[in-house]
Amino acid sequence: MTKRLLSRPWAQEVLAFLVLLYIELVRRSMRWEYRNADYVNSVWDERKPILGCVWHGRVLMALHGWARQKDRMVALASRSREGEIGRRLARWYKVGVVRGSSRNPNKPGAAKGGEAAYRAMVNHLTAGGCGAVTPDGPRGPRMRAGFGAIRMARDTGVPILPFTWSAHRKTVLHKAWDHHCLPHFFTRGIIIWGEPIHVAKGASQADLEAARLNLENQLNALTLEADQAVAGEIVLPDEALRPGTGKIHEDTADSPGASA
Repeated sequence: MTKRLLSRPWAQEVLAFLVLLYIELVRRSMRWEYRNADYVNSVWDERKPILGCVWHGRVLMALHGWARQKDRMVALASRSREGEIGRRLARWYKVGVVRGSSRNPNKPGAAKGGEAAYRAMVNHLTAGGCGAVTPDGPRGPRMRAGFGAIRMARDTGVPILPFTWSAHRKTVLHKAWDHHCLPHFFTRGIIIWGEPIHVAKGASQADLEAARLNLENQLNALTLEADQAVAGEIVLPDEALRPGTGKIHEDTADSPGASA
C-alpha cells in the first residue's frame, strides 16, 4: 500500500515538502563547522565547473554544504520513486536533476536511462555547470565507488570534489543499504571537503581504477574524520567490494551505462 501511495504525484509532492521542512528546520538549528573549504570557495568565486561526490547515505544535508550558486548544480538521480521525490525536493532549491542509472544485472531487459543521463550530465559539465553524484548509488554496496563519476571527469576535464557531513546526534538507518543518516535538532554538525581529483582525457584503465580508488578512499577518510570530529556514530563501508572494481575491467570502466 505504501508503494502504491508513493507512486502518486500528489503524495510524492507532499513527502518532498515534508522532507524540505525537516531539512531546513534541522540545518538551521545545528551548529556547523566547515573544514577545507578553500577550493570550493574558489569554485563559487570564479564560477568554475566541479563534480561533487558524496556518499548516498549522506545526501540529506549535501545541499547545505553547497551553500552558493545552487542554480549551477545538476544532480544525478535514479528513476525510482525515491529519485522522483528527490527531484521534487531539489526543485525547491532550484537544483536541476537528471534521471537515470545503470541497468540492474538482475533485470537485464529493464532500461534505466543511464546512457541518456550520462550524456546530459557531460553536456552540463562541459558547458561550465556543476554536478553532483553519489558514487555508491543507486544500489551500493555502501561507501564503495563505481566508475561513473570517474568517467565524467575524464570525458569533461572537470575535477571531482569529494565532500561529506556528520552530526553529533543522528539516527542511522541500519536496515537501509546505505545506512542513511538523519541528523537531530540542536546538535553539532560538520562539513568537510576533500581534495580535487583530476582524470586525464587519455587515462588508461589502470589510471581510471586508481582515480576510482582515490575517490573511494578520500570519501571514506573524510566520512570517518567527520564522524569522529563530532563524536557521532561511526558508519563504516560495506565489507563487500563493488562488482567490477579492484582490478581492471574494461567493459565496466567504459560502458556508457556504468553506474556513478
